[in-house]
Amino acid sequence: MKRERKRTKRHKMLEMTEIRQNALFTHAQIRLAELSVYTWGSFHGLHSAKIDPGGTLITGDNGAGKSTLIDGLMALLLPSSKASFNVAAAQGDRSDRTLMSYVRGNYGKAHNGNETATLLKRSGATATGLRALYQAEDGSKITLAALFWITQASNSLDDLKRLFVVGKRDVRLEELLHIFGEGNARVLKQRLKEDPRTEPFDSFTEYQETYMRLLRMENRNAPVLLSRALGLKKIDDLTGLIRDLVLEPSQVKEHARHAVSEFDDLVGTHNELDDARRQRDTLIELPETNQALNQARGEMGRISSELAGLPVYFGEQCSRLWRIRLEQYQTELFQLEDEMARQEAMETQATERAQTLFHAYQSQGGERLEGLRRDLKIAEQAHEKSVQNAHTYQIDVRTLGLADTLTLDSFKQNQAKVQDSLANMPALRQKGQDRFASSAASFSREQERLKELTSEIEAIEARPDSNIDQRYQQLRDQLVESLSLECTEVAFVGELIDVRDEHRAWQGAIERAFGGLRTTLLVPDRQYRLVTKWLNARHTGLHVRVQVVRLNPHQQTAEFLADGFLKKLDWKPHPYRDWLKKYLSRFDLHCVTSTEILDQTDFSMTIQGLVHLDRGRFEKKDQQRIDDPRYWYLGFNNTRRLAALKADRVELVAKVLNLDKLVVDARTAMDDLEEHARIWERIDRLTWGDVDARSAQDRVQSLKADLHALERPDSELGAAKARWEQANVELKNIQDQKGRISKRVGGLENDVTHANQQINQADERIKAGVTDEVRERLDRRVGQLCLDDLDSVSELEGRQRSALEEVRKKTNSHEVKAATKAGGIVAEFKAKWPIIANDWLTGVDGLDEYLDHLTHLENEGLPDLVERFRERLNRNATQSLARISQAIQAEREDIQDRIETINNVLLRTEFKQGTYLRLGSRSEIFEHVKVFNSQLMRVLARAGSDEHEARFVELKDLIEKLEKATNPATSSNLESLRLLDSRYQLSFFAEEIEKNSQKVRDVLDSSGGKSGGEKESFAGTIVAASLAYVLTPDGCDRPLYCTVFLDEAFSNTAEAVSRRVLKVFQELKIHVNLITPYKNLNLARESAHSLLIAERNQERHESRLCEVTWEEIDEQLAQYEQQGLSNAAGSLGINVEPTR
Repeated sequence: MKRERKRTKRHKMLEMTEIRQNALFTHAQIRLAELSVYTWGSFHGLHSAKIDPGGTLITGDNGAGKSTLIDGLMALLLPSSKASFNVAAAQGDRSDRTLMSYVRGNYGKAHNGNETATLLKRSGATATGLRALYQAEDGSKITLAALFWITQASNSLDDLKRLFVVGKRDVRLEELLHIFGEGNARVLKQRLKEDPRTEPFDSFTEYQETYMRLLRMENRNAPVLLSRALGLKKIDDLTGLIRDLVLEPSQVKEHARHAVSEFDDLVGTHNELDDARRQRDTLIELPETNQALNQARGEMGRISSELAGLPVYFGEQCSRLWRIRLEQYQTELFQLEDEMARQEAMETQATERAQTLFHAYQSQGGERLEGLRRDLKIAEQAHEKSVQNAHTYQIDVRTLGLADTLTLDSFKQNQAKVQDSLANMPALRQKGQDRFASSAASFSREQERLKELTSEIEAIEARPDSNIDQRYQQLRDQLVESLSLECTEVAFVGELIDVRDEHRAWQGAIERAFGGLRTTLLVPDRQYRLVTKWLNARHTGLHVRVQVVRLNPHQQTAEFLADGFLKKLDWKPHPYRDWLKKYLSRFDLHCVTSTEILDQTDFSMTIQGLVHLDRGRFEKKDQQRIDDPRYWYLGFNNTRRLAALKADRVELVAKVLNLDKLVVDARTAMDDLEEHARIWERIDRLTWGDVDARSAQDRVQSLKADLHALERPDSELGAAKARWEQANVELKNIQDQKGRISKRVGGLENDVTHANQQINQADERIKAGVTDEVRERLDRRVGQLCLDDLDSVSELEGRQRSALEEVRKKTNSHEVKAATKAGGIVAEFKAKWPIIANDWLTGVDGLDEYLDHLTHLENEGLPDLVERFRERLNRNATQSLARISQAIQAEREDIQDRIETINNVLLRTEFKQGTYLRLGSRSEIFEHVKVFNSQLMRVLARAGSDEHEARFVELKDLIEKLEKATNPATSSNLESLRLLDSRYQLSFFAEEIEKNSQKVRDVLDSSGGKSGGEKESFAGTIVAASLAYVLTPDGCDRPLYCTVFLDEAFSNTAEAVSRRVLKVFQELKIHVNLITPYKNLNLARESAHSLLIAERNQERHESRLCEVTWEEIDEQLAQYEQQGLSNAAGSLGINVEPTR
């Protein structure tokens, strides 16, 4: 606990010390007191340089390491991405030296004849240390330090590790390196954190913010301007210098970013408003649609209830009417029953009288008369049948070419012929069948050939560029499609060659010579394994030949026989062409004109197709005619093959037509034979009695004569018959009347039964019941029925049902239309706003939720959003944009104030004898800036307007410009900078003013057109004033951080002018330190109280520092001059003795 209290007390003491230091720093100047480097560039090991408060001169030969030392300070003040090293020599070229080149110790280049290599003092793992000790006028100290180390042989900055340190005490570089050891950065950082006066940083940004606060660099441009002043010998662009290094960056961009950010909220609100409006517009027709849907549903309910009650309603009507009609039926039935009893009594009396008269008729001969009548009827029927048979017989014999005379002899002769014909019929029938079968078979066979030929022609026409058999082409198509091959890479040999027209007579022989080579399929070498695998897995039904093509870019030209058939060929342009020539050359044969030459020539052939191979072996393939193009496969097209096949088709069509006629004739002959056979059989079944119509007619005449004699009216038999027949007529009339009454009674009984059934059916229908409301509506629709409507009641009910169905159909259509429209609105809403409607029912089932949402939108959602949008729009338009406008104006005024402050500094200095410099500014006019300002003013002017959408559109256009100007990708271009940064809306110039007369002697925009001395004088004065301004905090009268290094300054300036410029630095309380080679020492003697000499070991490429006095430097200069004089005299042959 005691230890903890001591530590707390110590921290409080340190905090009080820091407060006292900060209070002192408010007015005390801070100067660089010591600069240390470790393995930095050509400085190997640890080197330190003390900087005198009155100024230090760093001198030495060119390349000795002067700038290298000060670049170590710049590496502490600026990040590697912004640091410019050796600026006095490089003049802004950053590629001259880099942080990595200093860490590695680059010291030159070496060329081995092939490439140029960079020479490094430290090529592997290495570490570099830098340290700057600052001391305030009260003795307080601040240390800036950095360690850079790399663990591999790499030149990439990404591989370079870094640690930055800020100490509120003197932190020695040896201390840091000792703790760091072999790269133990974690331990070093821990130790530094434990010390309350030291703070480690991995980020340069945090490190820079800390040291700038401690060193009282309030202007962010200070480190860059210090680096720029190091080697500034001229000012090419005064405006650029003031913009970038003197004036602080504009803050308008931050206001613009804030406005853009706020506008994002406004856009969000506008999007919400727009979305809510689109929701409302999507649902706006839903209430009306819902009302129409409910009306249609109500109407559908009423119509459905009427349709359901219609059978009951008509059942009630039918029950009432059928009961009325049943009563009518029963009354009529009672009347008919009485009439039926009277008719039955009359029938009994008439029957008795007819029987009495019949017995009287029989007793007088009536029985014999009835027998004649029966015989006459039979004879008439036999006559009619014989006449019909005779007519058919005569037609049949005429058909067969026989005599049609109806005589017994002729009939017998015809019957004899019938027997002969029927005996020969089986043979004739077989002959006809054989003829038909032969004709039909020939017709079917040739018709199939015609079909196949037509298919082949169509297939050939579909592939005009190949003469190969279609089966092979189809196989090739399947192969190409299955394996996704290129069609041009898979070709048949026959497709790539053709016989020249002048040698066309040899084509048949050449086709035979090639044989199966014509249908050999050529495939590329890289894919033949896929082809063989594919073929092996299938039964193709063909003799398939495949040849792998292995193309050779150095393919030798094929050589053919001088009289060989290959010379008679035309070769298709193709990638395989040269390879194919070489491949087929081994199959070439001599073409000879006779068998004598053939017999003596191996490997030869005749135009007739006879081939002589070797050793007396001959061959001739005569399976087809040699001149038949149907079996030719060579050619670039199939024109000749197609022409031959079409000629075959013409011949085959004619042959099929002829065979069709023969089939029809054979079928007709068979039908005729069968018809004759039926006729022969019909005649064979007849007898002479079946066709003897004359004998049958004589029998009828004889019976009629006998009957006429017995029925004469003047006989007693005739009178008795008349009385009997009259009695039968009366009886028949009574029976007919009784039958009619009985029929009516039966009909009425059926009607009664039917009426009862209808009543029962109606009563069954009534059981379902119907409400009074539905009955009243049906009364109005149908009306009361009467008895006349009873027979058509089903039709009436059907018409009413149809009418109701039609009404229901229309109503249903309205309902479906309304439901569809409502469902469409719901579906559209749900598709566009799924999150809102996620839990709502779909279709018309969820209408209530959508209607409630519409009501909420119209009554609450939209008004609230409109108000929120209006409020944010006003806030964006008035506050954010007003801040931007005010900031732009304020920055312009601030720039003028700052320029005036610098002018006050310049007024205290002398530029030339009797003159001083004064800075001025002029406005630059840019059209896009002018448009933007005008638009900004217009938007601000319309801040109170109610035209919200128009204001939003105009504001959106304005914000888009601001967004582009603040976007990291475009904010650094000139267009964006000129829009928001007031520095870029101004250009700057310097006026040389005579002190006495205040007249303007000269106006300067840069150092252009001036001598070297004038350039350095102008640059020095401007830089001194700029540094004084940048390094002087608000509320102070002089720079607090005041150390400045000038590298190779005043190299082109007269000593008087240089003294005047240095006097400017001194008057502005700037701690000036000079870096220069062995010259201008007189000037330096007046401005620097101490001297540091940088020396370099050329063999080891290492630099070191040496602190000397002015007396020592004078002695060295004398020796240097003496040596130079001796060397010059020696070159002239003069010996010079040294003075003693």
